[in-house]
Amino acid sequence: MATPHAESRREAFIEELLSSNFTTFFAATHPKYSTGNKAFRFTPTPVSPAVPYSWKYQDARAKLFALGELLTVEEAERRNINFVNPALKTFMPAATLPTLRGGIQLLLAGERAYTHRHSANAFRFILEAPEAGASTVVDGTRIPMHPGDLVMTPNWTWHDHHNESDSHAIWYDGLDVLMAYWVGGVFSEELKDVAGESYQTARQPRRPSDNNPLLYYPYARARDTLQKLLEAGVRDPFEGVRTEYVNPVTSASTFPTMSTALQLVPGKSRLEPKHRTENIIFITVEGSVTFQLPDNQQFHTGRFDVTAIPSWVPYSIVNAEQAPAVLFSQSDRPVFEKLGFYREADA
Repeated sequence: MATPHAESRREAFIEELLSSNFTTFFAATHPKYSTGNKAFRFTPTPVSPAVPYSWKYQDARAKLFALGELLTVEEAERRNINFVNPALKTFMPAATLPTLRGGIQLLLAGERAYTHRHSANAFRFILEAPEAGASTVVDGTRIPMHPGDLVMTPNWTWHDHHNESDSHAIWYDGLDVLMAYWVGGVFSEELKDVAGESYQTARQPRRPSDNNPLLYYPYARARDTLQKLLEAGVRDPFEGVRTEYVNPVTSASTFPTMSTALQLVPGKSRLEPKHRTENIIFITVEGSVTFQLPDNQQFHTGRFDVTAIPSWVPYSIVNAEQAPAVLFSQSDRPVFEKLGFYREADA
């Protein structure tokens, strides 16, 4: 047992060590010095710096339209509202979860967002769009945007957005840019700086060969697949009826760093909880559900509400309504799998 004098000397030394940008295993793993967002220690199970959180779409949408009155699309580059995890905002800018960023973007009638590209992978899950006139152009390929459609903009592909209708368009942006940021892999270019043009024209695709060649997943087709699986009795107690969007060439996830999926929770049902090492973001697309988490925490979600669940936090999804509910999800599970960190366990 250390004497009070020895403990005092030790405390002073550790404080001096930390203030000089050094540490020691004792301090780095001691609860007194590594708590909350500073936690960096060996633990029996994963401890995330993020917390579960849920955002109401109507609140975010109102802020997005208010921003639309204050910023032009030219001033803002991409006019959006990002979902920020309250436990991460002091040291991870615009982080929804430690590896994932999500937000909603607006194009008013007649607006367009100019062409750029970046090393981060990104997708657009369309929330509100006119019957015709809204589109994204990816490496010269024009892709329509209808509610529920999934539009891909893989790593280093030129892309721009257009709204030629008399109504607005809103979509959810999902990116792995935080992973690129933390490992020092962020690159970006604007077409006007490279070619002197603000918008691309039809061109031969120049995207990296290992990118997913499929850029467009229509909602109608994915929703029909869910319905057929439901009618065939294909149902998992932890997942409900789930279909994952995949790269048609490799049958792997849509991106090397992110998976995307559509999930149906039958009416009057509850999905069983499980621990999973993945950070996952849900969008409630149809119906309403309740996410039940530890310590009696609950998130009641309706149409287009966004819910973030950090790694290893168990959750169950309850659909109290008669009609089925449909959820879209964005996950970093492929990263955990590739690194050998993926685990599952019953809650």
